[in-house]
Amino acid sequence: MHPFHGIDGIERPEKPREYGTTMVADWGIGPNLQADLLQTGANFFDFAKIAVGLSRVLSDQLLREKIALYHAHDVAAFPGGQFLEHAGVHKQEDQYLEAAVTAGYQWIEVSDNLATLGLDWKAKTIHKAITSYGLNVLGEVGKKEGLSRDVRMMEDVQSCIEAGARIVLIEAAEIVHPSAGLEAELDEVIEGVGLKQIMFELPGPWIRGVTQSTIHEMSRDLIARYGPNVNLANVDPGQLLPLEAYRQGLGVNAGGGWSEDSP
Repeated sequence: MHPFHGIDGIERPEKPREYGTTMVADWGIGPNLQADLLQTGANFFDFAKIAVGLSRVLSDQLLREKIALYHAHDVAAFPGGQFLEHAGVHKQEDQYLEAAVTAGYQWIEVSDNLATLGLDWKAKTIHKAITSYGLNVLGEVGKKEGLSRDVRMMEDVQSCIEAGARIVLIEAAEIVHPSAGLEAELDEVIEGVGLKQIMFELPGPWIRGVTQSTIHEMSRDLIARYGPNVNLANVDPGQLLPLEAYRQGLGVNAGGGWSEDSP
């Protein structure tokens, strides 16, 4: 029995989880660090994004080993959406999707937040990935910093879900530098879709003005607003355990007296 058994925080759903999921951003961590991360934290995260185009930068062997190691610990690995956007600009979607399957990926991210590809392209690509290649899809909505959206967030979310996306990611830059009316749009999305299919990205230092304290504050704000089982993405590997402790009420919020509020 655990020596601290009975001195517990908020109970969290066990893997495989339908909600309360966490996605870690893997920016090319080496095999030893990845093994350490999984040894200490595999129970606490559900997805690992091999960020941007690192699936091409890493060697064939290392990429396959990285994906397989995540899968062996029930963590779904997927390539960053910007890589597929790159393929889309160069009309290489089918080559990309076939390569994702060959590499061992079972999930992909489909976004249009940087390249000017459009909503129709995103919906068609999601549908093709699922029906032609047997992949699971995370659709992403929102634009990178400095770019404006031309559709309402709810329309974008609905398009992703209708095309077959199992989870919809909310782009971090949208929340860090919110446009007028964003809060109302988010409320509309949560009311219409529910929290289980929505995953909020945490920002990183690549976004203007973002510091470590910004990331901490946003994760706390999202948990305060939506409960400890809100789905969170882009978590730094070094912050996985502190975030899980916070979700359970055993982090810097220990003793705060707040109660569970699951979706």
